[in-house]
Amino acid sequence: MATLVSTLARETDLADADITAAVERLLAIKSGIKAHWVDVSTAQGIVTLSGYADHLLARERAEEIAQAVRGVRGVINTIDVRAWVDLPDVTLRRDVEEALLQDAITCHYEVSCTAREGRVMVLGDVPTWSDKDLVLHVVKSVRGVRAVEDHLRSPAGLGHAAASGAELAAALEELLAWDVRLNSALVQVRPDDGAGLVLRGYVGSAAERRDVVRAAWRVGAAAVEAAGLLVAPAARNDALRGDKHAPRADAEIQQAIRDSFFYDLRVRSDEPEVDVQHGQVTLRGCVDSLRARQAAEQDALGVVGVLSVSNYLRVRPRQPAADTSIQVHVQAALLRDPYLQRFALEVVACNGQVRLYGTVDSHYEKQRATEVAASLRGVVAVDNGLTVPAWPTAGGSDYYACYLAYDPAAPASDLPNATLQQRIEQQLAWTPLLATQPITVAVRRGQATLTGTVDTWLDRQAAALCAHEGGAGSVRNLLRVRAPGPAA
Repeated sequence: MATLVSTLARETDLADADITAAVERLLAIKSGIKAHWVDVSTAQGIVTLSGYADHLLARERAEEIAQAVRGVRGVINTIDVRAWVDLPDVTLRRDVEEALLQDAITCHYEVSCTAREGRVMVLGDVPTWSDKDLVLHVVKSVRGVRAVEDHLRSPAGLGHAAASGAELAAALEELLAWDVRLNSALVQVRPDDGAGLVLRGYVGSAAERRDVVRAAWRVGAAAVEAAGLLVAPAARNDALRGDKHAPRADAEIQQAIRDSFFYDLRVRSDEPEVDVQHGQVTLRGCVDSLRARQAAEQDALGVVGVLSVSNYLRVRPRQPAADTSIQVHVQAALLRDPYLQRFALEVVACNGQVRLYGTVDSHYEKQRATEVAASLRGVVAVDNGLTVPAWPTAGGSDYYACYLAYDPAAPASDLPNATLQQRIEQQLAWTPLLATQPITVAVRRGQATLTGTVDTWLDRQAAALCAHEGGAGSVRNLLRVRAPGPAA
């Protein structure tokens, strides 16, 4: 234990000034937040964000960006929301109620709200913490909402079957062990009084700590005490990660995916069919919404041992809607969204498929439009025809996925090769998932080539994102994934 503690202590000694600079740079190049409105300071690894945001989603995005920086032990978010849309109370309440009613999941809840000067109070009963979290997210996603008061309750027996603290602890340990994004080898879980959980140990980043705590709530904990769950970059060290990526049997992977579905309210009620052959996953069956179809694929990709996912799920809404109704509701949802309200977007619906036309400023906003449409009742598919002007194009799914997250500040060709390589290497070094993985960067005429081996496909995509964020105009992603062989 002494060796472990000393190792963690050595590797957490990152300069506050360097952490501040890394957070400021990421805020500047990521989409979804106006960085010039946000001030950053760091003390002993704790980052404080202050300043202003124009809506709650931007405020939360700034916090998420800071949490994902290596060396950040925690984030204090004091950003004030100053919405530039000042809606009358009756209009804001109507918009929030309509958003909850048209969402494919929250439409089933008995939830009410009040609105006063941009502050929305939400009341009602929901089955689980995950349901509450989704309701609050839908409310925060309405333009003009500056603050949310949570008065939602989850009465016993309304959601998951009652479980003891020991059963919840076992469920959480299993969920963490199979989550490819988390390294739980140094996390201890024990039951507290009743159905509460206590978390202790170390994780590699503030983002990872957030996800572990959220997982504890998702399994059904009545209370979560995580004061002893500390952030130490060395917690992601290969020597400390245990057998996270040891070979797994197909049957074990299949069960882990089903467990992931059970704790994801977007998918839980649909129970998709899961088939696994040598780590290759196939999803079949029917789901109630397009968001459920997308979530099922994301959940499967997040399970240890999964090499690929073939998604053959069909969207079959339990209550089909007329195309005219879908078109009206999607158009209204886009106008309610704080990111998309300023764009003149056209919506066409045919047989449940939504087609989007118009122009937005970034691929982040383009992807946001897909998410908004996919979350609504009756939508079975989204064909996103939105255009982003003056944007470079290149082949490869990695390229497109990367540009969903940020906008470049300047053409990559303006940077010398050595400078660009250094910026990309710095970006990798400040990313907790990638800092200790053997990735080599080479740059020629603005194109970055990545070679080496990473643990997962998610790491491979994250590395390409770092290269683009570093300023590369294009990326040749030659990284290999350290895929475990089949279990004996």
